[in-house]
Amino acid sequence: MAAVESRGPQDTERWLCAGLTLARQEGLDAESLATSVPWLLATLAETPTLPPPALVADLGRLVAGHPLAPSLPIPDTLPRLRAAVRAYDDHVLARLAAEPHLEAVSAALARLPEPLRPRGVAFLVARLLSRMGFTAGTSVSPALARRVLERPPGELLSSGYISLREPGPALEQLAQGYEALSTGARRASALLGDAEAFTLENLEHLQGKAQRLALEQAVEAAEALSRALPPRLRARPVSTGPAPTAMEDDAAFPQGGFSSVSNVGSLENLVTSELVYMEDEPTLDLFDVRYVEGELLYYTRDESLAVRRRRVVTFVLPPSLADARVKDTGVRWQRAVVAMGLVLCLVRRLSVWLGDQDLRFQVAFPWDGDGPHPLEAERGLCELLLREWRARGTAEILTPRDSDEVLANAAVQAKRARVDVLLLDATRQTRLDTTKVPARVGLHHLDLSEPSPRLHVPGRGTSSPAREIPEVGAEGGPPETPWEAWTGTTLELARGLL
Repeated sequence: MAAVESRGPQDTERWLCAGLTLARQEGLDAESLATSVPWLLATLAETPTLPPPALVADLGRLVAGHPLAPSLPIPDTLPRLRAAVRAYDDHVLARLAAEPHLEAVSAALARLPEPLRPRGVAFLVARLLSRMGFTAGTSVSPALARRVLERPPGELLSSGYISLREPGPALEQLAQGYEALSTGARRASALLGDAEAFTLENLEHLQGKAQRLALEQAVEAAEALSRALPPRLRARPVSTGPAPTAMEDDAAFPQGGFSSVSNVGSLENLVTSELVYMEDEPTLDLFDVRYVEGELLYYTRDESLAVRRRRVVTFVLPPSLADARVKDTGVRWQRAVVAMGLVLCLVRRLSVWLGDQDLRFQVAFPWDGDGPHPLEAERGLCELLLREWRARGTAEILTPRDSDEVLANAAVQAKRARVDVLLLDATRQTRLDTTKVPARVGLHHLDLSEPSPRLHVPGRGTSSPAREIPEVGAEGGPPETPWEAWTGTTLELARGLL
């Protein structure tokens, strides 16, 4: 269903006003309507066509934590429009309220600075319409929309209720839009997902719409690859023993809680019963005397060492990966984008599967040339994708001179930890120089020079696909598609890294 063209400024004005009055919220008044105006203007800047205006208001209130009222009576209007709004209540609003990612999306929006929240709501509206395949939007002139929405909210409400009782193209457009929303929601597998929450969390750090789109696609690719992995995988046994983990702060990883009471400590560990010695009078009290004389009691923590196995997983993305900025038939994203999604997918899953180990991730972008890095865009995207782990201190982005420097560092780290190195390259002839690398360093080479990725593990024979791909017409079924090769490679890598 194509975008609907307005028949004139008056019809557009009636469409806007009537659509706003159909917002499904208790006690719709001028004040609540005024909060929806910035969301609508931001949505118009985000997408060239608008859905029924009430969707923007309803979604904005829902993610802001305000309950909706889908059982409210619908103002007297066209029977077709009344039926379309009822279907919208059942298939769109009810599903949105039950979405498992709604809480994460609401929390991410609440953490945004106040000036960015209209932009966040507009992003959610655009993503929701994209997931539903909605194409029945109404083209609205930004100047006309701004002129109409800048009118007093009370006047907008009055005009809207009047327009709902005037049959014409405006109400037909609203009915068509609501019907398309209900149809799209019934077909969509999910209305909100991890990509929306992840993008909102990074919205203030994104530089332009292109980077935001790349982030969304990388997270979507990571979600799709994660579905190919089981919830749990058994880690292979290791022969190396556990090593003490250095902790900068006892509170960062408490081992035994409070183990004793002492006269030395910080105020946050003060035994609360000591507060009984404080008095309201401005004169010196017994609490002050005990503090000066060092007689106050403090809890002390168990100072035992945290003993965990050390693991380091290094992803190497050389400049030649820029050749993977191509899109293959049957795959929704470019190879380079899927590669970034693969990194995020493995970081997430390994963080869960190996949560009892001292796990560190490194993403290396080797470069010793002049000028900007050929993968500067991917490097910036990786910083956003791994921002959560970088904030924890468990992931870092590196720029070594070449892959040999990465392997040399891996050899040094292997003395005290188990190290795995994964090279993602788009040049088939590339091979890792394993002559100076200890056998205990796990090496993996993912060849992205063809639509179907090929996994090579040095030391286990010659290069081979992650799984044997049957030829066309061979026994066992049709040939494997590129996306099936990606999911199979992801599973093989996950098993190898464990």
